Amino acid sequence: MRSLLRGEPAVWAVLVCLSTGMAAASFGYGVTKEGGQVGPGFLPLVSGVALAVLSAACLVRSVRGGAPPSGEDVDPRRIRTLWTVFGLLLAALLLVPVTGFLVAFGLLVFTVSAFVERQRVVSAAGVAVVATSVLYAVFVLFLGVPLPGGLLGVGGDG
Repeated sequence: MRSLLRGEPAVWAVLVCLSTGMAAASFGYGVTKEGGQVGPGFLPLVSGVALAVLSAACLVRSVRGGAPPSGEDVDPRRIRTLWTVFGLLLAALLLVPVTGFLVAFGLLVFTVSAFVERQRVVSAAGVAVVATSVLYAVFVLFLGVPLPGGLLGVGGDG
């Protein structure tokens, strides 16, 4: 079983680094506003710290050789799927300067839904549109955080 989990510590380490970076970047948006109100950087800070702590715990468990959840062997397809999603996330991040954050995020959600989760194309498109719309509403409209618009300029101002 240990041979199946060889890449697991690396996945958790990458997730710790990404989430720590997200938490650190949140200070650039302002964690609080004047008067002590929650600022646009509050959600990325809390999410980043929580994800970093949970990922670090999973990393420690993985390195110590703890049993997989519920005592079952880990399916190598699940690890391959996890690496596929990380690869798609990297591709989406590389697309942001060209397409803008909203388009890259929508394409990421669609691709994961349609090709990784094997949902029907119409369902995957619906999930992508709803997720992107919610992201836009929360960050641009509610929090007033301008998202990177890329060369297309989509979603760049709130």
